[in-house]
Amino acid sequence: MEKAIGVIKMATTVINITAARKNLKKITDDVVTNNTTVIITKPHAKNVVVISEAEYRATQETLYLLDSKENRNALDKSLSQLNTADVKTLSAEERRKLNEKD
Repeated sequence: MEKAIGVIKMATTVINITAARKNLKKITDDVVTNNTTVIITKPHAKNVVVISEAEYRATQETLYLLDSKENRNALDKSLSQLNTADVKTLSAEERRKLNEKD
C-alpha cells in the first residue's frame, strides 16, 4: 500500500502485533532506512503507526505551521505565487535588506 503526500510517496506496510513483536528490530531499521510507515494491527484494539523520528518531527513542524490562520494564509499565498510563476529572485544584498527590516 502506498499513500501520496504531496509529491512524496511513502511505502506503508501493515503487520499484526505478533509479527511485529518477532521482527521489531527489522521493522524499525526499515522504517528509518527506507522512510517507510508500518501499521501494526491489534485485535480488538486501535492500531499503531510506526514512523521514523525524522518523519515525526517533520509532521509536528507541519502541524505547528498550519496551526495559525495567518501562517496558513501566508503559505497558501506563497504556493499560489509559485504555481503562477509570480516569483522574484532576490540577490543576497536584497535578502539582507529585507531581513534588516524585520
